[in-house]
Amino acid sequence: MSTDRFDYGHELAESWKRQTLINVVRLRYVDAPVFMDITSIISSRSRGGRIDAGLELLESPDPSSIGVGAEGTWSNTPTVTYQPILGDKFTKSLLRPVPPAAVFRMLESGWPVHMVLNVTVGSMNGIKNAAFAGQTADPRFGELTDILARVRAAGALDIRVEERPNGEAVVLLIRGDSSHEARADIARARDILRLDAGSSELSVVFGSVQSHGKEIAMTTRSMLEIMLVLGNGIAVPEAHVSQGRARPVAADLRPLIRIQSGPSAPVDTYAAAPYRGHWYWIEDTDLGSKALFSFLMILFSIAETGQTQDGPVVTVPTR
Repeated sequence: MSTDRFDYGHELAESWKRQTLINVVRLRYVDAPVFMDITSIISSRSRGGRIDAGLELLESPDPSSIGVGAEGTWSNTPTVTYQPILGDKFTKSLLRPVPPAAVFRMLESGWPVHMVLNVTVGSMNGIKNAAFAGQTADPRFGELTDILARVRAAGALDIRVEERPNGEAVVLLIRGDSSHEARADIARARDILRLDAGSSELSVVFGSVQSHGKEIAMTTRSMLEIMLVLGNGIAVPEAHVSQGRARPVAADLRPLIRIQSGPSAPVDTYAAAPYRGHWYWIEDTDLGSKALFSFLMILFSIAETGQTQDGPVVTVPTR
């Protein structure tokens, strides 16, 4: 049983990575993503054996003859049930923006500030991040992420997620006993975000326009938009772009992830998948891209909030 668990777990993890990677590639080619959930795995095992023995006495020249035979059988036939993500679950999993509370929970749990904000946030008080269509980020957005990373590392900013009747609310608390460098960073962040001077408690809401000087209005990306943005990091063959098969990317756009491509299957990769006669992969030695891709799959787990909908189910017995 333990062997089955590890084997199936490994194959599920690899399948999940390949499915996510190929859908990022499909979106770069302006192709619709297709996600298949594995709803069940039924493993049917059987084994058996038989031993035969016989003795036959004969006359000369061979006075006796002994025959021994053994036979064993073993089979493991798992049945895997797939279900496509459709309807309400598709909307909730792929089209609904990541809640701001989830963004700050990830920051609170120790995920790098640059990774979380660059991937999940679209804008803060109108300061825009890069867009998948080629729009580069406002330079002040990068400055803000640098400031928040330093302030968090200095312990000058606390995050509190509160349960309220209308949902979760995020409150940022600025500590008054921070260092001179941290206070200078906080003053600069207040200036960029148009916050009241001296404000020590800030509320974070979903939206693009702040309503007062103690509020950060944040727009977040949906999983579909995050995948589109990550698709900018694919090294698509130049011929595919010039022929209009794949979406072009601005030359000065800095990708968040590096996804390589080539005509033949690669070796020693973190994840690889074929598409349109080419292979696409993430190098196993590219720690930054691996970490970001793992973060993407964790975001998918956070986005899985809908109930499984009725739909076509494909049951594939593997023998």
